[in-house]
Amino acid sequence: MDLIVDIGNTKTKLAIVDNDNIKVVQNDLIKYTLSGLRQLMYSNTFENCIVSSTSNLSQRITDQLSQIGRLYWLNSALPYPLKNMYQTKDTLGNDRIAAAVGARTRFPGQDCMVIDMGTCITMDFVNKKGHFLGGNISPGIQMRILAMNKFTDKLPLIKAKMTNQVLGTSTETALQNGAVRGALYEIEATIEAVKAAYGEINVILTGGDAVFFESWSKNVIFAFPNLVIEGLNEILKYNVKKK
Repeated sequence: MDLIVDIGNTKTKLAIVDNDNIKVVQNDLIKYTLSGLRQLMYSNTFENCIVSSTSNLSQRITDQLSQIGRLYWLNSALPYPLKNMYQTKDTLGNDRIAAAVGARTRFPGQDCMVIDMGTCITMDFVNKKGHFLGGNISPGIQMRILAMNKFTDKLPLIKAKMTNQVLGTSTETALQNGAVRGALYEIEATIEAVKAAYGEINVILTGGDAVFFESWSKNVIFAFPNLVIEGLNEILKYNVKKK
């Protein structure tokens, strides 16, 4: 069995892989980062482990992970089954790499746009040749909501919601529309711009806030909540085979 550790800005996922069957066993807020790792290591034997982190890990966690047999850290130096055309490869986020690999695995030989709706919204493009061409990063929904509250004196902190109104009729619904519908309009416009440049594409949605858009987008969207985990599994297999 193999272990996959995906540490994002707000959540941590642990997944066990047994003969390509992926089982997510932990999906917690980051303040509980890797709380179940020790128990997993005591009750299972892992041949390989891959770790992707967008946060700085404590030495205690790093030491714990180092006890696993073959440990792979996803970074710009680790090989993966895509050709990276990004100009600043060292700064490309691990989650973006993994999601792109996951999309390429799901739709081999096809143009794909990967939209990951987490703390930030990333929109990345992988062409049919398996070339990662780049993408865009913008604030996620919660970041937009928090920013409007923090950087003003009177705007309240509201809950994210997709309203049924095109125009808000209260400050609350106006803020909800600005954060949620605003993000939707941004995503839809980006999809259309990419289609105009490259032709028809597969649009793949993942991330914690994807639920807001699955049924609202006018584009055909494939939703895979564990796309990053799937991509990490492919990167792990790719490196194990090279050994």
